[in-house]
Amino acid sequence: MRLKEVLEGKVRLKVPDVEKPEEGEVFYNPVMSYDRNISVGVLKLLKNVLNKPEDKLTVLDALSATGVRALRYKKEVGVNSWANDVNPKSVDLIKENAALNKIKIKVTREDANIILRKNKFDYVDIDPFGSPVPFLDSTAKSFLREGFLSITATDTAPLCGTYPKVSLRRYGIESFKSDYYNELGIRILISEVIKTFAKYEKVFIPQLSYSRRHYFRVYGKVETGVKKVNNFLEKFGFVSHCFNCGWRDLGLKETCPMCGAKTKFTNVYLGDIQNKSFLKDLLIVLDEMGFEKEKKLIEIIKNEASVPFYFDTHYIAEKTGKAIRKIDDFIKKLKENGFSATKTHFCPTAVKTDAKFSDVVEIF
Repeated sequence: MRLKEVLEGKVRLKVPDVEKPEEGEVFYNPVMSYDRNISVGVLKLLKNVLNKPEDKLTVLDALSATGVRALRYKKEVGVNSWANDVNPKSVDLIKENAALNKIKIKVTREDANIILRKNKFDYVDIDPFGSPVPFLDSTAKSFLREGFLSITATDTAPLCGTYPKVSLRRYGIESFKSDYYNELGIRILISEVIKTFAKYEKVFIPQLSYSRRHYFRVYGKVETGVKKVNNFLEKFGFVSHCFNCGWRDLGLKETCPMCGAKTKFTNVYLGDIQNKSFLKDLLIVLDEMGFEKEKKLIEIIKNEASVPFYFDTHYIAEKTGKAIRKIDDFIKKLKENGFSATKTHFCPTAVKTDAKFSDVVEIF
């Protein structure tokens, strides 16, 4: 395997010398350093979130590939870092990269589910090809009483409604292709995590959730307790959508109240997917580390209105037959009419607002 050396964060890495990441015998995507920067920032907050010093935190990078996450977590945060991968070439490369940086981390070649079942961790990072669902039960078992989880899903097509039945099979919720598909998809992902953890009397509390490029990334705190679990399960509810006129609302409505057409509906987690206090602290950390691009994303997310789902102005224009409005003008008009309204990272042409569909259409 031909290798080249790169610098990411504070670690030097030997990675496959290929034109495209998927062509390498061990996967490394330099573009994803953006997300790994955010992960390092999140990890720096855990000493306060979990009330435990860094050198007492045990962190698992369950699908480690080159070991970049595990190595950065150790060098840049100082946690007890564990890198695992089932690919023998990955394990050899992780050990080589650890030696290159003179870093001591635990390295194993094992099925991730077995590692998770046999050990207890404070923080688990699941970053697979495709869906994280095959690892969720084992991950839930890997936390003693509390912890922190970060997961990635790259199977966004089923989650966002392109393949609704695949979403139903994989996540237990049938998706549909709406104008707010990115947020619906990420809420379906979060719903499955919450339901899986609930089986073990654990609750997954989202702290940061975002959609970027071809994937979803979610961070959340894990706590234990039947009452907490039950409280979170009460945050599930229906969203109903009419594909004839574009109407939508929370709650179960089988018939559209505006045009009388049959609606599509699904049941998902409708609670907060961002913790504004956590994001405020994360912004400080990212600023200290000099991660300006990542900070801009978190700033947008922190300022988003805390309501489920957004309205895409292009979709509203299509359904109403009106000209597309400038996003800033539309937000201003919504606020003038007494509604909260913000931009959203989910879609550059969309607005998050507490206004109902009828109000949105009238103001638009």
